[in-house]
Amino acid sequence: MRKGDLIQSLSLFGFKYARILTRHITREAAEGLKKKYHYIHIYSFEKENLPGYDVKTQRTPIFDLSEDLGGIFRKFNDTCKKHIRRGERNADLTLAVPDNNVDASYALYKRIKNQEGARPDIKREFKNNLFSNAYVNGEMIVTMSFYDNGEVTRAKHIASLRKEMGEDAKIVAHASRRLNWEVIKWGKANGRKFFDLGGVTDDWDKAGIREFKKSFGGTEVDMHIYRYTTPFFAFLKKILNMFGKNIN
Repeated sequence: MRKGDLIQSLSLFGFKYARILTRHITREAAEGLKKKYHYIHIYSFEKENLPGYDVKTQRTPIFDLSEDLGGIFRKFNDTCKKHIRRGERNADLTLAVPDNNVDASYALYKRIKNQEGARPDIKREFKNNLFSNAYVNGEMIVTMSFYDNGEVTRAKHIASLRKEMGEDAKIVAHASRRLNWEVIKWGKANGRKFFDLGGVTDDWDKAGIREFKKSFGGTEVDMHIYRYTTPFFAFLKKILNMFGKNIN
């Protein structure tokens, strides 16, 4: 683990916790983190046996940003390419990549999560995240956030007004795919090595998300997610859940 892999060092009621995005976490480093933090959440591309940590593995599509942009774009499926091009032609659609409109981004995310009956992550969970947003005539219609360690940019969330826009919902599809394309271009221009679109699952109720991510044609690899939680921090997380809030 390198210094830059510690992407978030956070605190809840004085109890410190951390989130790490890394190519590889060693057992020694993981043990050292347990001495500093009450909760540790690690994303690692390489698997390691970490005593005391819960682990799950998910497939995630990644993009090698050393490849030229034309080669990356050619791997998108026809629907993805079409939506990006239509988004580029829409004069009413503007994108901000990245965007410092954090309060509005979080407000839209929280609003959509509440509408879906899901617990939104608390705002501090987005510390150091990169936000990218799409606007139509000045109104934010899509917000995305990304973890970033200077080498890998990984998608955290997406929220949109798709269900509220009726016949205009297609604009959200155009904006969402174009946003990811612009983040890929931003990552390449800013020295990132990989773009990670976030995990894909086989859950039937998330088929639309899976189809969306697969449309970009990334190379699917294993992402290993480790969590270490002290009993007291686990209790704090349950209390937050009771009030409709979440720590990822």
